[in-house]
Formats: sequence, C-alpha cells, structure tokens
Amino acid sequence: MKKVEFEQIKSELWGIGLIKGGHYAFRGVEEIIQKRLQDGWEYCGWVPIEARATGDVETMSLVFQKDE
Repeated sequence: MKKVEFEQIKSELWGIGLIKGGHYAFRGVEEIIQKRLQDGWEYCGWVPIEARATGDVETMSLVFQKDE
C-alpha cells in the first residue's frame, strides 16, 4: 500500500515588474523535494490550490508517495 502526503507551498513576492506588477516565485521547492527524496519519498507532481485574479498560481500542493 502507498502512503500519500501533500506539502503546500505559497508563492512569495520576488520583485517588481512593469507589465504584471510584482513577480512571484516558489522559493525552496527544490530543497523540499530533495529532502523528501532523501527520506525515501517519491515526488509525484503538484496541484494548484489557490490562484490570483491574473490566473497565476498562488499556492500549490506538492504530492509525494511512499511504500508503507
């Protein structure tokens, strides 16, 4: 049987742009995935949780699974 866990990450303001306004980034995503892989988890993808009015993803959930 597989165990599934989700880890939510929220985008952070990264800078100011001329066209869309602020630029946002998901900082630390690679480190989260790397740590989970080292702990025996498999990265399965991500799911958008919240979006801004512009359609940009505000919050996403990283999906991991592991054999029990």
